[in-house]
Amino acid sequence: MNPAAAEPFGSQPTESWPQMHVSAPVQPGASGQPPSRRRKARSEHRGLAITAVVLGIAGLVASLAGLIGQALPRQLSPRQQEKITAWEVASRWRTWSAGKVFPASVSYALPPTLFEARSGLTMTAHRIGIARQSTCAAALDRGLARALGRDGCEGVLRATYTDSTGSFVATVAVVVMHGRAPSVGSLLAGHGPPPGVRAVPFRGTLAARFGNRQRQITGASARGSYLILYTAGYADGRRRDRVSSNPYASSEMKDLGAGLDRDVGRPLGARPPTPRCPGAPGC
Repeated sequence: MNPAAAEPFGSQPTESWPQMHVSAPVQPGASGQPPSRRRKARSEHRGLAITAVVLGIAGLVASLAGLIGQALPRQLSPRQQEKITAWEVASRWRTWSAGKVFPASVSYALPPTLFEARSGLTMTAHRIGIARQSTCAAALDRGLARALGRDGCEGVLRATYTDSTGSFVATVAVVVMHGRAPSVGSLLAGHGPPPGVRAVPFRGTLAARFGNRQRQITGASARGSYLILYTAGYADGRRRDRVSSNPYASSEMKDLGAGLDRDVGRPLGARPPTPRCPGAPGC
């Protein structure tokens, strides 16, 4: 037997492994992360928290600004104010009662020259009746109705008045225009009584005999979106004559018409207060 083969396995000389330097392991913290990484994570968390707070404050400020903006009155631009004003004036003929459009009585003044006095005389005309709303074609002379129809005539309101003595009768009309009323200069040009509103008689009254042939004078004025027309004549039914031959009658009929134009047209066309929020339409 080979002596070398009889040696046990453990008795054979062994080669030793080379010596290697192994550094001590880093001791983990309680979270299982190294301290430097843990500090970085905390810094990131703090930054995210600050960002969230800033965004929250910004959202709160925006919400408060929106609530304040809704609570504050709306500001109307000059153009919006003008549109609201025009709309209010143009809607009066629909929203006002007939008695408000045509007052029960109207005052007018006669000049002192008629009496050779120092002061004039104030007269009063009383309303006899109010006609139903009519079209321009039915309430106005043909030429005038055609001209105003091109300008956007929407309808005509009429009423008839008589003076205190019952000597004169007058019909006043409110012509409703779509937009501003046209200038009256060209409408009343011509010979004889200019084309105007047709007279409205009322049976059983002092105006029973006041028809189109009895019209002596005619006048008109523009009041915003309204055209005010009036005509006057005698209550006794006499047809048109040369009223200039009777200075008193001519003057009183003209003054009566002017009083109707003023007391009917001025309130309708008056400019309302400047619209402001709250309270104005659209606020």
